[in-house]
Amino acid sequence: MPNLVAPAMPAAPERARAVESSAEGSPLRLERRTLAACAAIETEWRDLAARAIEANPFFEPDFALPAAQHLVDFRDTPVLLVWSGAAASRRLLGFAPARLQRRLLGHDELTGLSNPRLGIATPLIDADQAERVVATLLHASGRWGLANTQNLQLHHLDLDGPFLRSLLRVAEHTGHAASLEPTPEPPASVGAPDLTALRHGLSRHGKLTFAESSSRQELRDMVELHLALEASGSLARAGAAALQDIREGAFLRAMTRNLASSHRCRVGLLSLDDKLVAGAVLVGKGPRLWLYSGAEDDRFASFAPLAQLVAWLGRRSRQSEIVGDVPGPHAVTAPLRLGDIRLSVSAATARRAPLVIRRRAAAA
Repeated sequence: MPNLVAPAMPAAPERARAVESSAEGSPLRLERRTLAACAAIETEWRDLAARAIEANPFFEPDFALPAAQHLVDFRDTPVLLVWSGAAASRRLLGFAPARLQRRLLGHDELTGLSNPRLGIATPLIDADQAERVVATLLHASGRWGLANTQNLQLHHLDLDGPFLRSLLRVAEHTGHAASLEPTPEPPASVGAPDLTALRHGLSRHGKLTFAESSSRQELRDMVELHLALEASGSLARAGAAALQDIREGAFLRAMTRNLASSHRCRVGLLSLDDKLVAGAVLVGKGPRLWLYSGAEDDRFASFAPLAQLVAWLGRRSRQSEIVGDVPGPHAVTAPLRLGDIRLSVSAATARRAPLVIRRRAAAA
């Protein structure tokens, strides 16, 4: 008989239960909030993002709070927060957008947020406490408020990143069975036309001008030009352009404006004479930038103007790699192995579950 699954409703912040970890050191406490309610802990949230084991701009306040405000998909997203220390001096160690699904039969399952807008979905986990935080998530309060060793499923992780390595070490210690499912990679392009030759061909139609935002005001203006270009092409004909959805457009404007305030968003444009033919929005900072949105003029698609623009932006960002999907056969973005992981409760896991966690949870 199959398991019956019902999504759990996130608890309000003031009523969220806290469960102590049995790990050594100060106890860790777990709290449930909605993503929008995390605005009240924005300072602690930003501090955690700065020391996370893996950077993820998609789970930082500048991206996540506008998403919760404007996008239906994120409005009621539950988040698990892992704290250390007493209430007066507590420190945020974990930020995991995830939903606890309670099963009538079998073990509960904690499922991480998955959304096509997210370039990566790695939770924000303190680099020095990663394994303790993961162990706390694996023993979150389950049925009847008792600590419950449970399954964990996370999507869109960097398969070569340090967080996944920590996750697998914890699974080995607790006895969880780990299964990985890599995201299918696009087929390798063979015989793609040379971009230099295509750029030369495009230049026969007019003067080519590459530009990148250098100030917040310039970024705002370039975002509007990018949105207009997107709304004039195939996405608009399919009803999927951002300007065709007032919420999507408001989110993109707010998100890029917020990220630009900390130099974590840039916009690039490629023009042919005075006509815009490609636009790209990049998010992130440091060694990795994400292509969040790209658009090109369909009339010049045979010259790969978006690929031309992303390649130019990549040359300008010498110390950063750009990851993301660019239509066409040109490999102008860096490869990144992504995938999903599931940690399943096994018989060994149940035997190793510490009774002290259950007793402390029952007394909480």
